Amino acid sequence: MKKNTIRDLKRRLVEGLQVLTGEGVLSGSGHLSARIPGTESFLINPRFAGVLAGPKDICTVDFAGRRIAGKGPIPSETPIHSVVYRSRSDVGSVLHCHARYSILLGLLDTGLVPFNREARIFADGLPIFPDSHGISSENLARRMADALASHYAVLLRGHGCVVVGPGIEGTSISAIQLERACQDQLLLMSFTTPKPLPDAGRGRVNARLENPYRAWPFLLYKHRIGSKARIRASIKALKEGEHY
Repeated sequence: MKKNTIRDLKRRLVEGLQVLTGEGVLSGSGHLSARIPGTESFLINPRFAGVLAGPKDICTVDFAGRRIAGKGPIPSETPIHSVVYRSRSDVGSVLHCHARYSILLGLLDTGLVPFNREARIFADGLPIFPDSHGISSENLARRMADALASHYAVLLRGHGCVVVGPGIEGTSISAIQLERACQDQLLLMSFTTPKPLPDAGRGRVNARLENPYRAWPFLLYKHRIGSKARIRASIKALKEGEHY
């Protein structure tokens, strides 16, 4: 693996941590990771507030959950990441967080209703894992991964959520939209019953998560992560007339 690839992944991971914190998804706890392509290892922020981490702080962990580079300590719930990467070859990034509204909605048997744009991307299903304990063992992580199955997120009852995606940016955007959807549903439930959109099943398009050319540059600019010139230079916009 080329050093510049690892360096780029670490930079993007740090940017993801900053965006997620700025959007209120991450607080002093929680962890974001990224698969290192072509290896059985991943990068993850160490066990302190992710927003304080720099590229040099990021740890490398193998799929057995062992730290192989970086000072550490790694998060106690690192098994969440190692087990998901082993079981889901399509996943390039994993987030575990204790977002407020995801916790609240996870306590309801109704689950998430795909009634708006944010919620619609989870129309393929958003399971609820019933165990509220910290997922610090392989056994518990495997049970969580079984509940996640082929979905893009799972709510952990009373504990938070786990969100996965093809890359750091797509996972982060999905987590932000999940938290907004949970907040919106709880608000809507205070005066009416949410109903799914008729076309909710068409909500998720993987290409939008692999290249979030509008949402991610906006979030980087919003939270002042890099100069406007650098952010604009990184945009891979679709050609005129193209869409997905």
